[in-house]
Amino acid sequence: MIAGASGFIGAALCRELAQDYAVTALTRSQVHAQSQPEVSGVTWRHCDLYHLPELTDALKGCDYAIYLVHSLAPSSRLTQAAPRDMDLILGDNFARAAAANNVKHIIFVSGLMPDTFRISTLLWSRREVEMALTGHGIPVTILRAGLVVGPGGSACRLMVELVRRIGIITLPPGTSRRTRPIALVDLIRAIRHTLGKPEQYQGHFDLGGPDCLSYEEMLRITARLLGLRRRFLTLPWMPNTLATWAVRWITRTPKALVAPVMESLPLEVQFKDSALQRFVDQEAISFEQALDESLDHSRKKLLPSPRDPMIKMAQREIRKASRVRSIQRIIQPPGQDAAWVAGNYFRWLGSCCRPFVETVIRIDSQTGEDIGYQIYLRPGRLLLLELERDVLKGTSDRQIYRIIGGLLAKKHENHGRFEFQSVLGGRYTMAAIHDFAPSLPWYLYLFTQAFAHFLVMLSYQRHLFRLSR
Repeated sequence: MIAGASGFIGAALCRELAQDYAVTALTRSQVHAQSQPEVSGVTWRHCDLYHLPELTDALKGCDYAIYLVHSLAPSSRLTQAAPRDMDLILGDNFARAAAANNVKHIIFVSGLMPDTFRISTLLWSRREVEMALTGHGIPVTILRAGLVVGPGGSACRLMVELVRRIGIITLPPGTSRRTRPIALVDLIRAIRHTLGKPEQYQGHFDLGGPDCLSYEEMLRITARLLGLRRRFLTLPWMPNTLATWAVRWITRTPKALVAPVMESLPLEVQFKDSALQRFVDQEAISFEQALDESLDHSRKKLLPSPRDPMIKMAQREIRKASRVRSIQRIIQPPGQDAAWVAGNYFRWLGSCCRPFVETVIRIDSQTGEDIGYQIYLRPGRLLLLELERDVLKGTSDRQIYRIIGGLLAKKHENHGRFEFQSVLGGRYTMAAIHDFAPSLPWYLYLFTQAFAHFLVMLSYQRHLFRLSR
């Protein structure tokens, strides 16, 4: 099973593994699942990785799982969440689902980690996903790769577009640091070699190609392959924010794709040798060859990603659904769990928003446990939201409240859900609203209810931080 199969690594991997395995390819987009070309041995399946029961069902009968998921692609019309918080929930969900199905082996493609305390947000997110995947008892192989060179790769696309669009390229000082890019075909060889061998390849392994290059050198090679004369000027100092904005403006690439690449520039990595790297070295191809094979020389562009033709359709699908996702990371007080955080939050909410909001707890008469909450607007006692606890699927480290009604929820079969999920061994609780359908007109919702929820959750984060101290 391949999660994140519609990306440029996943699509190539599906075709390769289908020669020897029955492959189930998971994607979060219904459009991507329905629009993929038929490949013998590959079954495409739409799956919401934020929905644990659905993900658990998707992994039934799976022996080996390859995790290629990231949160950069939008999954809702409004997302009030940091990418690293979304990545952490997705990784934790995947590990829980794999453990429930007794999956034998997980392979995760991560990023090269620097030997320093200065680490980019992107790489720290990858490190947290590594910890989440290894935290539920399944053997995990972590392949830490740097820049992956292949058709549709976001970092390669940035380099190609930057070289195409500007004659004099000014570079931040971090571009002089060296890394070891790896060809997509070599990464796939490494995945195939480790698949099904958890005893031999459990843990993390650095992977790279035969060349040790700086980003400036890679840009020069790109210009030469495109047949373009370019001048390069490395500045002694350039704010990362300014560099990111300039690259976004020049390449016309979304911030979600540019920022992670730019954040990773100033890192120096001490590459760790391994038996797996020596296996890759036997047939590894150079950066120049890998990039040359990934270019459309007639148009002087990178060959397109498999998902490119479907991006606009997926965006229209998301806009039409008008769903909301909101995720906040909360420090979990020592000795407590997600069930405690959930109960504490709803009780705190009534006191925090007094005199405007009142929270009413619904109690089961037989067990004495809370089975849901009703949130009222005090003037006029109008029911704003009603939430019902999913008693059957909830656990002490995962509480699920289904939004079943109220003036603020759209009249629909599925109003969304509010989940409290312990992650990283109880270090944090992730408070997440998934697939919420607001009843207010969209732009009115953005500047009222959405903004109010953001402020409330920020206040609660501070409340539990003080309590944890």
